[in-house]
Amino acid sequence: METKKTSKTGKEKKTEKNVIKITTLRAEKTKKRQSHLNFPSEKDKIAELKNVADEKNLSKDKYLYVYGITNKENVELNIKGLQDKPIQKLNFENMAVLFSFYPNLHPVVEEKEAMLHAEILNELAGKITIIPMAFGTVFKNQEILGTILEKSYHTAKTTLELIKNKIELGIKVVKKEDEEVSEKANKDILEELNKLSVKSVQGDKFSDRLLLNHSFLVERNKFDPFSEKIGELEEKHPNLKFIYTGPWPAYSFVNININAG
Repeated sequence: METKKTSKTGKEKKTEKNVIKITTLRAEKTKKRQSHLNFPSEKDKIAELKNVADEKNLSKDKYLYVYGITNKENVELNIKGLQDKPIQKLNFENMAVLFSFYPNLHPVVEEKEAMLHAEILNELAGKITIIPMAFGTVFKNQEILGTILEKSYHTAKTTLELIKNKIELGIKVVKKEDEEVSEKANKDILEELNKLSVKSVQGDKFSDRLLLNHSFLVERNKFDPFSEKIGELEEKHPNLKFIYTGPWPAYSFVNININAG
């Protein structure tokens, strides 16, 4: 059987050309639109995920761990706080609160962090006058901290004036077992040390052998003379044991109650 070949009419050819042209134009437009969408590369996706993770970590450290209160005009610090967070300043009137961001509102008392807290305060006290705060003094936000500071402002100001450029030194004097020591010797030791200090407070006598348990507020420039006096008293009273500690932040001379929250 013979198949007849049919030829396309001019109208059919024209319609076919128009369909091809329209299809091509649509493809070009789609390609053009996609070029402006800027789909993120794998590198961009990883960077975006990292930013989200950083923001989550930042939100965890949202509480204010307070180390102490100092004068506003004190020098800039470059000291790391707990969990290696930088210590920052929050100014209030003519004072400044030293704090670092912390993840917990109620820290668990652990020996390692408690000791680190004490070390940080000692480092701060070696550079500036500071009202030291107890371990675990954490505030929810700046507003709550500001309210507490407003209530304690005058007491804090008076305390800063008292302890300015001063350090705390501690001394315990212990007698040997079954040895009698005159009351006069005890009194003389205390008088000699009081001459070199601004103020002293007595601690608990937790043993019958403990003759003296005092903390002394001493001018920084009298640290060496005070230490030398301790040496002289040790030579004068060889039958007594002198336990000399410090310098410390002025814990014993801070009469200010700042409750965390």
